[in-house]
Amino acid sequence: NGYILEEQGSSVIQRLLAESAVEQFARREAMASRTKSVPRFVADAPEVVAEGATIPEAAATLDEVVLTAKKYAKIFHLSEDDANVSLEDTLSPYKTEWASRFARKYDNACLAVTAAADGDDGQPFTSVYRAVSQYNSGSNLTATAGDLTFAHINEALGLVEDSTHFDAANTVFIAHPKMLASLRGMVDGTGQLVLPNPIAATPGSLFGYPLVVSYGAATSAAATDAPTGNPLLIVGNRNMMINGVRSGVESVVSRDAQFDTDGVLLKTRIRRAFAVAEASAYAIVEKTAGA
Repeated sequence: NGYILEEQGSSVIQRLLAESAVEQFARREAMASRTKSVPRFVADAPEVVAEGATIPEAAATLDEVVLTAKKYAKIFHLSEDDANVSLEDTLSPYKTEWASRFARKYDNACLAVTAAADGDDGQPFTSVYRAVSQYNSGSNLTATAGDLTFAHINEALGLVEDSTHFDAANTVFIAHPKMLASLRGMVDGTGQLVLPNPIAATPGSLFGYPLVVSYGAATSAAATDAPTGNPLLIVGNRNMMINGVRSGVESVVSRDAQFDTDGVLLKTRIRRAFAVAEASAYAIVEKTAGA
């Protein structure tokens, strides 16, 4: 169809992974069509059965999560003179910036949009924030009403650890950059820094679990690459976030539409779907102003 797929090691893909916590950590589910049903299977634990005895049947509950892929796309206008010098060098900055903006907006749509999903650009998916706020009367969502404290994080992690979907090997913290200053200076009950090396270039880990930064992890009524709402600290089982991959980053160049202006058009797109498999697997600390 004329589109060129970005190679996995390209600067565009590296930027996408660097700026999207969902692309880095969420469970990836390949999609061969626009929609896909991902089964959830819940059953009783196995039992010890004597030799020759009847093996009991499991009381299984079959459920599913439906993924619906959405197309994110944009067209850039380029100068034909620039494109004639070196097409690849000309296109790379545009595609890299596109990947950065997509990563932030996609994270915001998946992690922090407060409104119910309607399938449009503003609310394409049910976000982690929305799912958690609706679960058990919002008991897994904590507003700080002031500064972030050690107790806030400890209690949020405790809620996740109490969940039947807790998985220590797959637990991850996702923080908005505005949370980092609070984390760097935070001390525990003994006066020790929670982050053992606040001078390090990356946050590293929190309570032994990976800590990743996402610009999208701030509340917003509609998905945006620059959310201005309350910063969030999300913790939970990354496998309970499903990142549906319908297609990778792909681009096509056309000169036809801009024949009369010596222009070149670059169209870049990607198809993604997202769903929260289980809201109880997450807890969120939302940094809000004091009373």
